[in-house]
Amino acid sequence: MRRFLPLLALILFCAVPVRAQVVAVYVTSSSNRFSNVQTGSTQTDSGYQEQYVSFWTSGIGGGITLNFLPLGPARLGFDLRGSTRPGTVGADTAMGGLKLAFSPPLLRIKPYLQASGGYVATRTVNVSSGTGGGSFNNKYAAWEILGGIDVPLMSIVDWRVLEVGGGTGLNVGLSSNVPSLSMFSINSGLVVHF
Repeated sequence: MRRFLPLLALILFCAVPVRAQVVAVYVTSSSNRFSNVQTGSTQTDSGYQEQYVSFWTSGIGGGITLNFLPLGPARLGFDLRGSTRPGTVGADTAMGGLKLAFSPPLLRIKPYLQASGGYVATRTVNVSSGTGGGSFNNKYAAWEILGGIDVPLMSIVDWRVLEVGGGTGLNVGLSSNVPSLSMFSINSGLVVHF
């Protein structure tokens, strides 16, 4: 029993939080890859053929996390996030979900996992016959699984070293034979805790 007392004391010491940080606000560079994005339809001998494209967007993102349940070295929170890349070829996202973050004892990293759902809007060049260009807009009900690592820089500021995610979306308002959207995201930025 004496052998386990120092180990138990170390575990309890590391599990005590320095101070409660309930809210985190972050801003990130946001790079997203979208696949199976409809861009219009072109006329062929047998009728109209739907056209699809894959593309990358790079823009700015950000959000807020409300940590509502501390679980020892872990915390569960609700996260609201969004990103935008304006222009003819671009995308906007708005999602909310649950985030489980960890603060492992003796390590200076804060890994996390998140599941989010919400809205994605894409814009591409319209390739439809007879349109002469312009934008082709799509709207999706989407979900995404994300994971990342934050590294503390100061007591209230973290560097979001890397966040990656992937998910899918269903086109709102189109027939069921339209393929689902595929999403992949890479983010990095700063997090401020309050």
